[in-house]
Amino acid sequence: AAAAALSRRSRWAAQAVRSLTTLRVAGVPEHFNAPFFIAKQRGLYEAKGVNLEWHTTPQGTGKMADMLGAGEIDMAVLVSEGAVAKVAGGAPFKIVGTYVQSPLRLGVHVKAGRQISSVADLKGKVFGVSRMGSNSHLMSFVLGHQQGWKPTEDVPLRIVQTLGGAQEAMASGDIDVFVWERFTTKHLVDKGEWDLVCELPSPWHPFLMVASERSLTQLSSEMRTVVETTRPVCEEFKANAGESTFAYLAEHHGLSREDADDWLRSTAWACRLDVAPSTLTQTQEALAAIGILEAEVKSSRSALEAMLAPGLCTLAP
Repeated sequence: AAAAALSRRSRWAAQAVRSLTTLRVAGVPEHFNAPFFIAKQRGLYEAKGVNLEWHTTPQGTGKMADMLGAGEIDMAVLVSEGAVAKVAGGAPFKIVGTYVQSPLRLGVHVKAGRQISSVADLKGKVFGVSRMGSNSHLMSFVLGHQQGWKPTEDVPLRIVQTLGGAQEAMASGDIDVFVWERFTTKHLVDKGEWDLVCELPSPWHPFLMVASERSLTQLSSEMRTVVETTRPVCEEFKANAGESTFAYLAEHHGLSREDADDWLRSTAWACRLDVAPSTLTQTQEALAAIGILEAEVKSSRSALEAMLAPGLCTLAP
């Protein structure tokens, strides 16, 4: 009888799994994405009929864009400039919504002990990038453009794949500079491996959710469910009741209470199915100025709406 009961429970469990619709979502292994992990751990997606299959992708936006194009994932949380570069450039993707709305606080890093005291000293130095088209690539060029340099000449690049790859390349002298989210790299600065030259905030909402057109035809409702289910978890994470967020950041990302407080105060999630027109236009203008975007800048309302997932995402007021 016990064996029969166990067999019935196994069949019920298998039927429950089969009744869920799988949505494959990718993101970088950074603290911004914690609400997805928390919601999944609590079974919130499964309760809505969605099996969220999370793909941690340390290589960043360039790699996730490749995965979207290859059909390996359905949706990804990408940095805005990378997302807009792909969508405006004609990739078969659409923007689903805005994930984080506060500026991304990037750090410009060099090997500790280098005789570099200002951004001006970085002209002509080799910048490490995770991949071409990644946030580290685009924002290195943005930094050069802000300084009045010619990015293609004055910001030479070398691919390092991941943060770990950047550590190795910096230690060996293969690269001189690395631009990355400063709280993710802060442990390297704190232990004296890297120096922080300056902070480089993104001038637009930093993270967008993007999906392939192919997946949108079949999984649009599941994408809506995931975004709407994640939003209250983002709000809870921001509220930090009982310092639960500080505890999570310490356990999973090694942030001290002071650093966690600094990061959390400056971070605001949107997790909404809309996008500010300024995010789309400003990123295109910046990408065109540094030579990343060759297509004409789209600024009319109809052109901007054509970049969004139909029936799912809208332009914010």
